[in-house]
Amino acid sequence: MSKDTQILLVDDEAPIRMLWERFLGRWGYTFDLAENGRDALEKARAHTYRLLITDLTMPEMTGNELIYVLRREQPNLEIIVTTGHGTIEVAVELMKAGVFDFITKPISFNHAELILKKCMEQAEARAENVRLKRINRDLEELNEIKEKFIAITNHELRTPVSVLSNIAEILAQELRGHEVEPLVGMVDRAARQLAEIVGQMHDISGAKSNKLALQLSRFQVRGVVEEIKGELILAVEKRKQQLTDGVPDQMLLTADRMKFKKIVRELVQNAVKFTPDGGSIALSAQSLPDARLILSVQDNGIGIPADQQSKIFQLFYEVGDTLHHHTSKDDFLGGGMGVGLSIVSDIVAAHNGEVRVTSEVGKGSTFSVILPQSQSDGAAGFNAE
Repeated sequence: MSKDTQILLVDDEAPIRMLWERFLGRWGYTFDLAENGRDALEKARAHTYRLLITDLTMPEMTGNELIYVLRREQPNLEIIVTTGHGTIEVAVELMKAGVFDFITKPISFNHAELILKKCMEQAEARAENVRLKRINRDLEELNEIKEKFIAITNHELRTPVSVLSNIAEILAQELRGHEVEPLVGMVDRAARQLAEIVGQMHDISGAKSNKLALQLSRFQVRGVVEEIKGELILAVEKRKQQLTDGVPDQMLLTADRMKFKKIVRELVQNAVKFTPDGGSIALSAQSLPDARLILSVQDNGIGIPADQQSKIFQLFYEVGDTLHHHTSKDDFLGGGMGVGLSIVSDIVAAHNGEVRVTSEVGKGSTFSVILPQSQSDGAAGFNAE
């Protein structure tokens, strides 16, 4: 209970006000006193109180009249009534008027203290509920703005970025051996990176709007793994890391091949970035008894703190201090947009699968993707590789 809670006490009898003043001060409350209903109404309109304690029979304005006005003007104000008529009928009428409780006269202040404590707890709970609702509303608005931004960015940037990438690629080919070739190469690489970012935004937009379409086919998992190893070989060699795999040659999977490849690429790229030079990364896969496949990427890198492991699949979340962020696909601790693992999670969910992570700081991490080896929707007509 907060001891700085403001109470407005109104009673037309001075001795009663003096008793309340003594006990409220002893209990640690701050309060204002009013001699009648009219005086109380003016004070309630000029200040914010959590609790009104009012007598019913008073000159100028009765307690019932005061309650009626304040209940309409300040619906969150808690009200306790003191009355010399403590009948069931009175209690029912007071509760209908929105009064928290009533205290009969002559007043037992031991009993009054308990009622006040319960009333303040309810007031605090109500205030906290209002605060949480406001926070939730703000978060929903922010999330809506974020999703609109992603959708608009995806729509508006795809065409110009595609044109830029194509022109940069043509220039890189046409100007080979020219003195500006290094500059054109920089433009080409930047265009490719921008195109990849826009592609990620497209994936995010599709996932958030439940339009992550799957082009299902049946393929060998090892073929995808070999492609990823080939694409990342330069990064692995640059970092003097060892990349191995234990994926069976004949393991088949029915899934969206391109999106499955994106899963494997994101997980291996993450392992490369968060494993020190000279470290090791291992891919493995096996079929489970329940007709599911589990593919794991294990590294002996820096690991993920336990308090962050539940957050890493959130959109735009990055492990580490973003103030020291630097973008890179393969540099040690190189950052990105913080969307890779979120996309992995969305793709896995679209395949009715799950993704797990186990990690220990200083020892490394293991990411495991579990997928059904066959998909029920549209399963007919698949072409095996």
